[in-house]
Amino acid sequence: RQKGINRIGNLLVPNRNYCLFEDWLTPLLDTLMDEQEASGGATSPSRMIWRMGERIDDASSICYWANRNRIPIFCPAITDGSIGDMLFFHSYKRPGLVVDLVQDIRAINSMAVDARRTGAPSNA
Repeated sequence: RQKGINRIGNLLVPNRNYCLFEDWLTPLLDTLMDEQEASGGATSPSRMIWRMGERIDDASSICYWANRNRIPIFCPAITDGSIGDMLFFHSYKRPGLVVDLVQDIRAINSMAVDARRTGAPSNA
């Protein structure tokens, strides 16, 4: 910390970048909280990532293209790392945001069950 670097898992990140990420993500978390309060339902990791893709103005981002092509991104470990840190800090500023992983488990399993075709060979 004295050198102006944060450790996030096995990554070293300059404090300035960490602060910029917090400044970028906090309004998104506030939006998700507003939606949760309006609907009465929790959000999911894939919805968080979808919202990130909406806000990212960078064509080199996977989230950017997934959002624009309506492709969900599932991340069961979204709380592992700086996003988890940001959720933790946000919970003190504005308690109550619920990120429900089970919504994504149901969604990805339903996609597999309902698929007309999968990557499995037809003679298997």
